[in-house]
Amino acid sequence: MSPAQTPDPDLARRRRGVPRSQPRPGLTPEAIAQAGRRLIEREGLDALTMRAVAAELGTAAPSLYRHVADRDALLLAILEDIASRLPVEVPGETPAERLYTRLLTAHDYMAAHVWVLHVLIRGELVARNAFPFSDACLADFLAAGLSERQASLAYSACWHLTTGELLNEHPLTPPRRPTQRDLAIASLDPTALPALARVRATRDPGPAADTYPTALRALLTALLPPPPTT
Repeated sequence: MSPAQTPDPDLARRRRGVPRSQPRPGLTPEAIAQAGRRLIEREGLDALTMRAVAAELGTAAPSLYRHVADRDALLLAILEDIASRLPVEVPGETPAERLYTRLLTAHDYMAAHVWVLHVLIRGELVARNAFPFSDACLADFLAAGLSERQASLAYSACWHLTTGELLNEHPLTPPRRPTQRDLAIASLDPTALPALARVRATRDPGPAADTYPTALRALLTALLPPPPTT
């Protein structure tokens, strides 16, 4: 068929009284990202599909592709939105005070979005909106007197502490108690494992205590040079 004979889908639609195809009113990249985030936080990361997000919005999956290229692009948009709320400017007269406040605030914020860490540890995606947070932390390490290499290692150590604590103490699905781990620790033989048995006695029998602030302060104290004496 020559180009002149190629049928015009919109012309055929108009002849049937169907209006020209237009994007769904109110369907924007932001609205799609918000729907995807709701879906993840309600049903888990594996539930994020273009079809499921379309159903969340009451539309068909093909309509989403006008605004979002694919699932990875949608996931990245969600990550960018969450990362945009990481703390950057925080109070504090010294680099140590600002670092402690910024990292503690980020920890508490990310505790409500632990699923994000399961995406980041794959090493495939990064949210550019998280860069200002990283830059502010590195700037404070440099302001405290660390070299560029030392500042990089110090920031990595703090990030690893933060993500490790969140993944360990804030599971996506809280386990039913007692867990196998609880039972194994309770059955320790103090004659064979005396140090573990001594420490076991200090464990809170209820929900895990929030030890992150103490660990963070200790880590920063170890990483940063002592403040000048007056």
